[in-house]
Amino acid sequence: MSGPSHLPERRPGESSRRLLAYLIVTAAYFAVGAVSLVVYPAGSGLAGIWPASGIAVAAVLLLGPQASLAVLAGDLLVGLYAGLALAPALVSALAGAGESLLAWYLLTRVHPIDMRLERVRDVAAFIGLGVVLNAVLCFVVRYLLAANGQTTEFIAAAALGHGLGVLIVTPVVLSWRVQPVPAPFSVELLLLLLATVLINVATFSTSLLTPGSPLLYAVYLVVLWAALRFGPRETSAVLLVTALFAMWAAGRRSGPFLLASPSEALSSLGVFLLVSAATALLLAAAVREKRASDLRVAESESVHRTLIEQMGEGVVMIDADGRLTYISDRFCEICARQREGLMGVRLADIVREADREAIEAALQHSVIDSDTRIETVLRQPSGQALAVSLALRRLDDAQDGKAVTLAMLSDVTERRRAEELARLHLQQLAHMGRLKSMDEMAIAMAHEITQPLTAIMSYTQAGRRLLSDGHADDPALAEALAGANGEARRARAIVHRIRDFVQNRPARPVTIEAAFLVREAIRFAEPEARQHGVELRLAPGAPSCSVHADPIQIQQVLLNLVRNAVEAIAAAACPRRSVTLRVRLLEVENEVEFSVEDSGPGLPASHVERVFEPFFTTKEDGVGIGLALCHSIVDAHGGSIRAEPHPDGGAVFLFSLPVIAHATRAHA
Repeated sequence: MSGPSHLPERRPGESSRRLLAYLIVTAAYFAVGAVSLVVYPAGSGLAGIWPASGIAVAAVLLLGPQASLAVLAGDLLVGLYAGLALAPALVSALAGAGESLLAWYLLTRVHPIDMRLERVRDVAAFIGLGVVLNAVLCFVVRYLLAANGQTTEFIAAAALGHGLGVLIVTPVVLSWRVQPVPAPFSVELLLLLLATVLINVATFSTSLLTPGSPLLYAVYLVVLWAALRFGPRETSAVLLVTALFAMWAAGRRSGPFLLASPSEALSSLGVFLLVSAATALLLAAAVREKRASDLRVAESESVHRTLIEQMGEGVVMIDADGRLTYISDRFCEICARQREGLMGVRLADIVREADREAIEAALQHSVIDSDTRIETVLRQPSGQALAVSLALRRLDDAQDGKAVTLAMLSDVTERRRAEELARLHLQQLAHMGRLKSMDEMAIAMAHEITQPLTAIMSYTQAGRRLLSDGHADDPALAEALAGANGEARRARAIVHRIRDFVQNRPARPVTIEAAFLVREAIRFAEPEARQHGVELRLAPGAPSCSVHADPIQIQQVLLNLVRNAVEAIAAAACPRRSVTLRVRLLEVENEVEFSVEDSGPGLPASHVERVFEPFFTTKEDGVGIGLALCHSIVDAHGGSIRAEPHPDGGAVFLFSLPVIAHATRAHA
């Protein structure tokens, strides 16, 4: 909370309440000033300690700069009470009001402070801008108005007392006004108050203390007690009690301040109170600030701990030796172990032996602001194996210069099962898709097989005639047998290709040349394309590069794309009837791109983004599975697929796969 920065909106009755507050300030200023002159008069309207200055500064900070008028009235009354003429009393009152206005401006505009004085920077600003500058300004004004032969030393001591009034009184008013509800009364607080009174009585009593006695320092016991155990509010109250006793003793010219001259006594009293008050207020603010910081840290730790315990992942902290120093409940649950049995255990010791070196290496290479991920198998005491994923991150708040790593463990067993089921489902869909393709291509493939079978029949009939005519040694017989054998091999190759394509088997990724996959797809699709009068061709310049993929599944993708292109051309009766397959190496992306370009009717713009959605189709008798299956297969291989219009008409379907190796040469 800082001082008022503008006039508050007036509410009914506000004016009367503010007027009453100003009257209270005037009365308090006059009463405290008059008592100070009686208890410790210094002459010419000055007192050794001027608590009224503390009331003035507190008033303007709490009520605003308008309260300086109440200060002016109170100071004028004090001057007249001290016997000053009207003109000097008015000048002195103007100076007092100006000092309070300066303090208000410095502490609310130049360096705004929290009125509770619970931060070291606020206390330091209050002492520097509100106390020291107030005392300096008082010295300058009193020096210019000096009369009756007052020395510079005496005026300086009186100015110090003026600043001490701000230092002693203002914190009491501010802390109790801003935070009026007292803390619960405790035995310790009662003991503090009792000890404060007893020690001050003992310290400032002439019967128990002689000037210069070390018993004076006993006052610091209660001052430090209040600062360390309570707060600025209680500390300022203890300081006020101490200051009152000290002023009483100094006014009686007794106690520890019974020195050679009044100015020396005043200086000694001022230094004592200045050191006591400044030290205590700064210490109380530091303690309160430390407690607030500890509370924020504790609350933050509590929030973080709650969040961690509610996470689905297990969380652990790992020291430089790889041992667990913090373990969340979820981590214990995943491991099926008690926290006591895990604390201090090395992380690598709770995973399978085959992965321990990898875990140690991951811990060594974990970095700040980046996760190092590793998957392993964790064995529970029951023997059950869990597939888990570890995310390791080095923390920047390392202890004692040693690395501290945060690890988050996730049980991915169910996810792995789901992925395996999805893989099997994709495999079954792919198998069904291949069966459907062969079913639709049956006529064309039958014609493809009929050709070598017809040739075999022709060759064997020719051989039989030669044998029946007695020409067993005729070279034509050997030629007929060789031709029949070649055609039989050709028919067997076609059957094997079909069998491999339609059989249901697990995916078997191998490193295979990209152009070979395209040529095989063309061989499959060419019979059906010929029936529809569509030309299939592989664009020249295919690079010599390889991919790691399942050949049958990638051929299935290419075959689906080619057959869709052929069917689109045939259905639209396009004059240009060609489908071009192209292979390109994308060196920047380190990928190989396959494309199927057709001269068909093309794709509407609204269909480009939807063609790979399941059950979306543009065919009258289509079910919308083929392209969705292509997307799933390419995605499972770590690639991507898309469709776009061809610049010369038609459509282009493109998909890319990560390249394994490539050479600089190209071939058709």
